[in-house]
Amino acid sequence: MTESTEILDYEALLAGMAKEATATERPSTSTLSFRSGILALNKTPVPGNKLDVIVLGSRHANALYTAAYDPDNIASPDCYAYGEDEASMAPHPSVAEPKSDKCSTCPMNAWGSDPKGGKGKACKNSRVLAVIPADTKPDDVMDAEVAIAKLPVTSGQNWGNYVNKIGTLFNRPPLGMITQIGVVPDLKTQLKVTFMNVAPVDVGMIKSLIDRYATLGSLLERVYEPNAEAPAEDTTKKKKF
Repeated sequence: MTESTEILDYEALLAGMAKEATATERPSTSTLSFRSGILALNKTPVPGNKLDVIVLGSRHANALYTAAYDPDNIASPDCYAYGEDEASMAPHPSVAEPKSDKCSTCPMNAWGSDPKGGKGKACKNSRVLAVIPADTKPDDVMDAEVAIAKLPVTSGQNWGNYVNKIGTLFNRPPLGMITQIGVVPDLKTQLKVTFMNVAPVDVGMIKSLIDRYATLGSLLERVYEPNAEAPAEDTTKKKKF
């Protein structure tokens, strides 16, 4: 065996080891956020406030918070639900005290139920998206880093309109389209997340995308930790007037 042949054998061995390692180690998950009207990936602003992605999948996400927001003590929702079909959504099995058997019949999910008044709902309806970079190569789809984006409540309809648009014009779901996600100011809601079709995904990539979508599992459906119970009041102490 020559030295060059031996090197090639080692290269083949290393390649095989790398393949085994990547098969057992899934890439980390990133976060795509829209806070203060700035599109950011892992808290780093995206140049131009626009990003081309492939949306692997999405979920409807409902969340009810009864306590006031405290930035120093972020609480879990009192009740929450996920679903691909909004009509069949029900509280997540981890919810200790569901407000209803179904989201569609829950009084907290009815218009006008917002305790702050007005026509809004107490339970906030949003969308969660799982995306990968638009320039991902077909052979890299299974190892591409996934970014999770939770849309602001006021941008959920924009996503629904976009899905209907590309379905009608291109006969494709979001997974089959390169999508540009952007953030623009809005006088009424401060900001809106926008979606624009860039180009259809190459058909040779579709199977890999479908296979990757099947591996997402809980990435689209975060399970919240239950809130800690407030300490019981000490009735032995004398009250001060």
